[in-house]
Amino acid sequence: MIATPPTRKQLLLGGGHLAALWALAFVQPLLDLLGKNPDFFVARDNSPGDILLLSIGFTLLPPLVMLGVEAVVARFSARAYNVLHLVLLGGVATFFFIQLVSDLFSSPTALILLVAAGIGGLFAWAAYRFKFLRNLLDILIIAPAVILLLFIFASPTTDVIFPGGSDAALAKDSGGDHPVVLIVFDELGTSNLMTDDQRIDAGRFPNFARLSKEATWYKNQSTTAFFTPKAVPGILTGKLPPDDALATADDQPDSLFTLLGRDRPMHVMEPVTAICPDSLCPEEEAGERQLNRLKALWSDLKYVEGRLVLPPGLADRLPDVGTNFEGFGESGKSGGIDEFFVKGRGNASEPQEYRRFIRQIPDSPRGLTMMHLHLPHQPWHYDRDGRQYNSSPIEQLSQSTNKWLVDGNGIASAQARMYTQTAFADELVGELRRDLTRKGLWDDAVVVVTADHGVSFEGGEVPQRMVHEQAMGEVANPPLFVKYPGQRKGGVSEKHSMSLDIVPTIAEAVGVEDPYEFDGVPLQGPVPDRPIAVKDIKNRETSVELPEMIAQRDAAIKRADRRLGTGPIYTLGPAPSLIGEPAPPVPEGTATASLDGAGLWNDYKATRRLIPINVTGTLEDVEPGTTIAVAVNGRVAGTAKAFEFEDATRFGTLVDPDTLRPGRNEIGVYAVEGARLTPLGGN
Repeated sequence: MIATPPTRKQLLLGGGHLAALWALAFVQPLLDLLGKNPDFFVARDNSPGDILLLSIGFTLLPPLVMLGVEAVVARFSARAYNVLHLVLLGGVATFFFIQLVSDLFSSPTALILLVAAGIGGLFAWAAYRFKFLRNLLDILIIAPAVILLLFIFASPTTDVIFPGGSDAALAKDSGGDHPVVLIVFDELGTSNLMTDDQRIDAGRFPNFARLSKEATWYKNQSTTAFFTPKAVPGILTGKLPPDDALATADDQPDSLFTLLGRDRPMHVMEPVTAICPDSLCPEEEAGERQLNRLKALWSDLKYVEGRLVLPPGLADRLPDVGTNFEGFGESGKSGGIDEFFVKGRGNASEPQEYRRFIRQIPDSPRGLTMMHLHLPHQPWHYDRDGRQYNSSPIEQLSQSTNKWLVDGNGIASAQARMYTQTAFADELVGELRRDLTRKGLWDDAVVVVTADHGVSFEGGEVPQRMVHEQAMGEVANPPLFVKYPGQRKGGVSEKHSMSLDIVPTIAEAVGVEDPYEFDGVPLQGPVPDRPIAVKDIKNRETSVELPEMIAQRDAAIKRADRRLGTGPIYTLGPAPSLIGEPAPPVPEGTATASLDGAGLWNDYKATRRLIPINVTGTLEDVEPGTTIAVAVNGRVAGTAKAFEFEDATRFGTLVDPDTLRPGRNEIGVYAVEGARLTPLGGN
């Protein structure tokens, strides 16, 4: 212990020890994860300056603050300095040991914290007591610099920090006077649009159904990747990207944009990838925009850091960081952190942004419009008209992109919400057609509607969206519709089309001469025999033959029909015939069922941002698998089956917004026994 005020050297050494522990406990886990995931920064449109400010600031600022506080305290009392340094050293060390203790054994959170705090305190005491430990900390002072330099100069993110010059060259010929419109939905499988008799479900998705009658529907489409930053480049370039390529114009310079961008007005919404070169899709003004990016980056990364350094019991209470690239604090809880991030947008995922973008499509016979929408990708929280509804504790029923955490009954409740959000995507397809028609562009346009990949609702050992041979019928088969110039009558093609064929098909349709070399082929002609080969984020490939994918797709359609029925949106559930039927009053005091957020229905106003149509709750003394009915104002408005989730029996269903009335709404929950409704509870 220091009996006299510490010298400047002693202060700096103590600060260096804190910096070393901070780097090992906090900086290394975060920068290691981010360094392996450059797509995280590409998707957020973070500049090299953003990344450097983040990494350098996070590495240096907290230790400098601790050093500054210690320096001030040391001026007044050597004893107070010693106590403070012990507390800071032990506190930072505790978080380092939390990670080790959590990896060694699974215990209650309190015990993990207690053991880690004890080891951290013992470490701080030993650092004062034993010179060899102080010497070790002296050596570790270089840790912050080493960790930072490895992240900046020797990680996959290095290519984002120091981008190379793009080899993109604009094609000399961009074809004839045909507007080109490419719409890319996200996490939408062909099976989700289809009926058991192999048609587009016109009852649920009238605009997709109309499109199938006016365009060519390539129902046997396959993607190349289960992960958006890997899948979308194939759509935009017509090339299979190298395994280590980033979704940027620097790494993938040839694209639809360079092919058609020489003399066409560009209208682009590309929120996850950056394939469009800056010369064609320039960034907005800097300044305030950069500050907002940095604020958003810090806001999200605090949740990522929490999931990395906190005990599992506390980390699991944080928002899911596995289904978005940003906006983590706005998502529901649950869902662990994987070795990668999945999806995210920012303001580009707001319905009004989509609608505004569609209205702003260039009124030009040579316009090029490309729009990637975060629909119907989870989290599923939009109704059929694009209004956001209330979240709930069962918002996330899977481990990010991995296995479902619930049985088929729980999966069905999530799939019903996916169908509802897909209905909003369908509405945007209708708005797109109406806008192009109003501007006189529809007839001569090439309009392509597709998606990057699908999502699996099979359950069991089959994950949502990872490598698995049984997931190919749902995940590997996104929809593809192509309306060619002058086409008025639709058709169904049985060709095995691929996402790599989209740009070659567009080039052929508008008459581009001498395009760059593609890996795909124009769909106007024959396609070669080729397997369905799809890669995941780690470039592991799964391959099946076309008949197997089709068989899996057909099985997925039958499975969904069995779970949810075949009716329109807001009737989806195990007992659709009950929708609209009168329900008996719920006797006062009935509490077998408790609603999540019961007060949501006490004073409903249609003008509120969130509409309370997501009715979920917990059931006591009710067996999982029991059919549950939810009544709104005395009539059944939704049905579901009970399922186990997080050591409780849960239920969840969406009700039609039209069943709500201004003011108080009565919500009743019932067990369905044949034609009998047994009251379980309500609000």
